[in-house]
Amino acid sequence: MPTKAAWSAGWELVFSDEFNGAKLDRTKWATRYIYENETMDHFNDENQRYRDNHVLSDGVLSLVAKKLEGTNLFESAMIRTHQTFYYGYYEARVFLPNGKGVWPAFWLEADYDINGKTWHPPEIDIFEFVINGVEDKANSLHSNMSGSWSAQSYTYVDKSFFLKFQNMYGSEDLNRGWHTAGFVWAPDKVSLFWDGKLIYTRNYQWLRNDGKLGPPAHVDLNFAVGGSKWAGRHGIDEAAFPQAFKIDYMRVCQFTESDKGQRQCGPSDVTPDPGQFGYTATINDMPKPVFLRGGLVGGRGLIAGVTSLGTADPVKIELPLKLPKDYPPNRTLQLLVTDEATGTTIRTTSTKLEQSALKKSSTGSSIVELSLPAIDRVGSYIVSARLTSEVTGNKGDRSALPSPVTCSTEMIQPVKALSCQLVRLKVVMP
Repeated sequence: MPTKAAWSAGWELVFSDEFNGAKLDRTKWATRYIYENETMDHFNDENQRYRDNHVLSDGVLSLVAKKLEGTNLFESAMIRTHQTFYYGYYEARVFLPNGKGVWPAFWLEADYDINGKTWHPPEIDIFEFVINGVEDKANSLHSNMSGSWSAQSYTYVDKSFFLKFQNMYGSEDLNRGWHTAGFVWAPDKVSLFWDGKLIYTRNYQWLRNDGKLGPPAHVDLNFAVGGSKWAGRHGIDEAAFPQAFKIDYMRVCQFTESDKGQRQCGPSDVTPDPGQFGYTATINDMPKPVFLRGGLVGGRGLIAGVTSLGTADPVKIELPLKLPKDYPPNRTLQLLVTDEATGTTIRTTSTKLEQSALKKSSTGSSIVELSLPAIDRVGSYIVSARLTSEVTGNKGDRSALPSPVTCSTEMIQPVKALSCQLVRLKVVMP
């Protein structure tokens, strides 16, 4: 009997959403930009404001833009992955909207760095589809990335791609049917594919404006409208709305030389050949501290993330935490107890995270012990934790920012977050 090779290089599926559910999976997606405490709902002078204006039906996610009566604004939608990545192959099957003023996009944006700070650049615009009726029409698609560029940086250019505008031009309008956008992001170059056809390859590095490697990326899919500099330069055809930017699926694969490697990225039949577009990278994401399951509250274990205490019992917690190798020191661990009904934080405590002083479990994780006064009111509470660090801003100002962490507790929540829910605490009469 033939034996399987010890390894086979190829694509490993690390993220996917087929949008087959009845509602958006909030453990995978946020619906606002990462800025302004993850509440930013537009950039610059665009005319849309992002709301939860998305619809899932028949395995398709529709980001819907519609005019708000009595204003010059549009209600629209976007999604942003909680999960972050370094490098990989990104693919989405999309149906583009119509009407002067539309501006949907599929792009990679720098997430938080290890200290919780955001950076721009870097940024990769896999595509931006703009119809302003004059310079940009329904047969054109823009694709670019932050930083300077030159014709010499491109090592392959299809005849449909015009370097002067960094636009691809189709033989017919691109919003007449479904299309598959694919993009390989390697450490030293990037390649755009449209319906499986290579459009360009160019040299590129994911660098901050200080020349250092940027934070890992998250993926944005958004439906902007208008903006005086581009999509709304020649007005907006309000009568054409509502419009929808439709997404059948979005997948991310990373190149591996392990036996997890495959020729295709998921079930896709337009995946670029990993033999041609594979790459070597020492990192696939930024290492983050992991809040682990298996903690104790008042000496008791948890059942499905839930435990109970009496109104006179102090809240004593043993928290397992796995720290990455060479993780920066001088972090502060904060513990918060929040009333589940009102969202009000009723108890907090913190401790300096001195790794040398932490207890170690038999599995090698660190154990942090914290204690809070008894909660003297019957109810249901959420206990969460976060790590903060002192960060210097661009103007020399100092502030405490939450650092990105990984949540691997028994609570259902995004894997990557700025804080992790540890336990649902039921406080009862003794």
